[in-house]
Amino acid sequence: MTKKEKIDLTARELFWKHGFKKVSIDEICRKAGVSRKTYYTYYSNKSALVVFLLEDITDKMFTMYDALINDETKSMSDKMQEMLNMKFQMNQDFSLEFVSDFFHPDSADVLEYFNKIVAKSLEMTRKFFVDAQEKGEMNPDLNIDFVMWNLQKQLEICSAPEVIAMFPDAESMSRQISELLIYGIMPPK
Repeated sequence: MTKKEKIDLTARELFWKHGFKKVSIDEICRKAGVSRKTYYTYYSNKSALVVFLLEDITDKMFTMYDALINDETKSMSDKMQEMLNMKFQMNQDFSLEFVSDFFHPDSADVLEYFNKIVAKSLEMTRKFFVDAQEKGEMNPDLNIDFVMWNLQKQLEICSAPEVIAMFPDAESMSRQISELLIYGIMPPK
């Protein structure tokens, strides 16, 4: 394993568990067995490392998401279930500390990247919903603009400290918000 790979793996483990605000560059270097000089060979600061790690997982997720929504052999219902499973799987690894760090006032670089991810995700989701509505697989009476507005509001809700405090982990928070949006208060079919 290269020194960079050691840094990446160590940071990922620490960030996902404790959030990136509480983890220091010194701690990453110590646990990865590299010097600060080596760290700065690869990353200009901690935010650059966080963004790199996020880019790695989001690139993979967008590739899988794109393949799924363009799979003509699956129904919208099957696609939605697989998307939710992908989302829950990804959120399984994240602590609530990691999620809440995105919205910390000192996390401007990370929040900027996160907002780009959200914008791309919402754009893909909007297209998916429009296509599904055109194919008769989604309620034709739903106003897509309202659905998309609602999705954006759900993301804002996720950043509220009082909401974060209601859940033991990021996966359960993500699951609750997604299921409420998709099923309302009725049980899933």
